[in-house]
Amino acid sequence: MRIGSLSRRLRWVFFLVVALLTIAFLVSTLLIIRREEQESAVREAESKLIGLSGNISSSIEGYKELSKLMIMEEPLAAFLKEEDSAEALNHVIDAKYSIQRILNVTDGVDAVYAFRTDGIYACTKRGVFVLNDENYVEDLWPKAVLSLGGRAIEYANGNGAVRKINNSPFISIERAFYDMNTQDRTGYLMLLISGKVIDQALDTLPDSDICVVGLDGTYLSGDKNLARVYDRTLANSTVTHKPYIYRGQRVMVSGVRVSDTPIIIISCIPLEGKSLPGRTLGVLIFLMAAMIAGLFALGRFVSVNITKPINRLTKAMNIGESEKELVPISDRMPDNEIGLLKDSYNSMVIRIRDLIQELITKEQTIQRAEMRVLQEQIKPHFLYNSIGMISALALRNGAGDVSSALETLGRFYRNFLSKGDREITLEREVLIVRDYLALQKLRYGEVIRDEYDVKDECLKCYIPKLILQPLVENSIYHGIRLKGEEGIIRISATIEDDNMLHLVVYDTGVGMDKEIAENIMSGKKNVSPDEESFGLWGTIERLRYYFNRDNVVKIDSEEGEFTRIEFIVPAMTVPKAEEDR
Repeated sequence: MRIGSLSRRLRWVFFLVVALLTIAFLVSTLLIIRREEQESAVREAESKLIGLSGNISSSIEGYKELSKLMIMEEPLAAFLKEEDSAEALNHVIDAKYSIQRILNVTDGVDAVYAFRTDGIYACTKRGVFVLNDENYVEDLWPKAVLSLGGRAIEYANGNGAVRKINNSPFISIERAFYDMNTQDRTGYLMLLISGKVIDQALDTLPDSDICVVGLDGTYLSGDKNLARVYDRTLANSTVTHKPYIYRGQRVMVSGVRVSDTPIIIISCIPLEGKSLPGRTLGVLIFLMAAMIAGLFALGRFVSVNITKPINRLTKAMNIGESEKELVPISDRMPDNEIGLLKDSYNSMVIRIRDLIQELITKEQTIQRAEMRVLQEQIKPHFLYNSIGMISALALRNGAGDVSSALETLGRFYRNFLSKGDREITLEREVLIVRDYLALQKLRYGEVIRDEYDVKDECLKCYIPKLILQPLVENSIYHGIRLKGEEGIIRISATIEDDNMLHLVVYDTGVGMDKEIAENIMSGKKNVSPDEESFGLWGTIERLRYYFNRDNVVKIDSEEGEFTRIEFIVPAMTVPKAEEDR
């Protein structure tokens, strides 16, 4: 049944692969066509927009130079600098004539306004313009222009200060006047350029799918309907493209900002109708046909040389499965890779058998060695007697401090060994910590100060042995000692309303990195025995295993200030081993 099933599955997989490849070919061809359409449209748009942007930018720069020439006209400067407003009116005619003389060289300027700081202005204009505020004094001038210190800036349709009666588009070039000697601001110039300047630039292009708008989307020239597709993503100094559906047709909308002006050029190029080159399409079809033929040949080869021999090999391997043990294959296989696979399998079976036996032997050896190590550990009575004898000798020779230290050491090991118990009361655990810190103070002097706030009801609670001592050791060696000043180690214990025992070890050492603390609480095994957090991590893992719960620790630390580690475990007054029994 399995042999027939494998053959049928392989056949179905083969036809499925052929179908998927055919679909993938068609989809790829469509994607290539779409990509070629877009790339062609992008190239065309960039060529068109960059050229047009350069033409418009050159025109704008020319008019900016023209506005600079006007600033240098003496009659206009005299009109602006005149301190007496009534006397300034006498200079208006001269100022207009001065402006008109410059404008005679161009037909692209519709109007020029020159404002004094008190609102009096001189103007020349070819069209009908209206100021939105006739009293256009210095306080009303655009802050953006005044901040440029005399340099020119462009606005679409006058920046709201002036409008044309027929609402036809125009561009304003605006700049502030400054006295050449005192550098005081004397006036404000608006040069209004006709939208025909942009129309003339557009007339050089053959198609009409181009629109010119202001930075705010205000229409200036070209296809007015195209202005509705504008958004600020097209207002970049480099050509930006986005696919769009325009008039029910797929198009590529492209836009570019003309230099630093508020003028945006938008083009719309159809994407449909650009077919894939015939040679490329022919190559794709040939490759698809060759691939299908190759797949059929490969399927035949796989069936004859791989599928059937593997089915025979699988059948032979199943014999060992039915016998519940690893059995070498005895069937004859072809003298090729299948035969090598059979030989490798037989070698693997033999090797695994040897490894299993070797592991069993090693495990037995390790267990015997561990028993010998345990038997050779320090005998408690011998250790206590030796420490007592050395203490008596020290006392007899007047070394009272040494005698006291040895008594503390003996008491520490008596509690530490705890007659081999794995669970001790919190009272005995605290005694271990006290003795340990007493020994450390002999070495580090008064650098360490220990405090205890353990509630009486907590003292009889049972916990795994040596839960607090590794934390206190970490506090000394990786906290207080590194800080180089007197530090506090505070042990506290309470039983909360949830009948949980809360053990806290607090120190004023160098603190702990937040990422390390989070990794330790999450149980990540990212520490090694040489790292400072290993003792803490190992203690946490012991508590999780002992109480069969993950949420046993909280760590709060601030680098350079303190570390606070809180264990939250069930408050047990009977050893867990007895409860389990």
